[in-house]
Amino acid sequence: MENEQIQENPSYWNSVIIASLVVGIVVTAFAIIGGYMTLGSEPSGSFFSSAQLLGTIGCLVGAIGGVLANWHYAKEHDVTYKIGKGALIGLFVGLGATIVSVILGQIWNIIDPSFQQALVDWNIQNIEAMQMPAEAKEQAISGMDNPNSAKNIGLQALFTFIGLGIMNVISGLIGAKIFASEE
Repeated sequence: MENEQIQENPSYWNSVIIASLVVGIVVTAFAIIGGYMTLGSEPSGSFFSSAQLLGTIGCLVGAIGGVLANWHYAKEHDVTYKIGKGALIGLFVGLGATIVSVILGQIWNIIDPSFQQALVDWNIQNIEAMQMPAEAKEQAISGMDNPNSAKNIGLQALFTFIGLGIMNVISGLIGAKIFASEE
C-alpha cells in the first residue's frame, strides 16, 4: 500500500474575521445613519422612506462579505477549492458580521441610549399617520415593545443573520467560482 498524502488547505478563519469586521461595520454604519435620517424626517404615514432605503442599501453592500473573504483566502494562500467551501466561508462571514453588528449596536446604545426608543416613537407616530383601520393601527403599535429587550435584540440578530447569511452564501459561491475555482 502506498501512503497518500492529503494536502490540507490552510485555515480560512483570518479571511472570515476580516470580512466579518468589514461587513459588520458597514451594515451598522448604514443602519445608524439611516436611523438618524428617519428621526430627522416627519412621520408621513408611508410604509417606506428614503431613510429606510439607506438601510436596505447597507444590507446589499453587506453581501460583498462572501466575495471579500473568498478573494482574501484564495489570494493570501494561493489555494483552489470547490465552490461549496466558498459558500461555507460566506455563511461564516454572515454569522460573524451579525455578531459584530449586534455588538456595535449595543455599544451605540451606550453612546446614545435614547436612539432605539426614539425610532420606536417615530414608527408609532408614522403608523398613527397611516390610512388604515384603527384596529390595525392598535395591533401594529402593540407589537412594539422595548427595543432593548433581550427578546428584541435576539430577534434582530436572527433576522440579520438570515439576511446576511443567505446573501453571503450566494456571494461566497460567486467568490469561490471567481477566485478559487478548480478548473
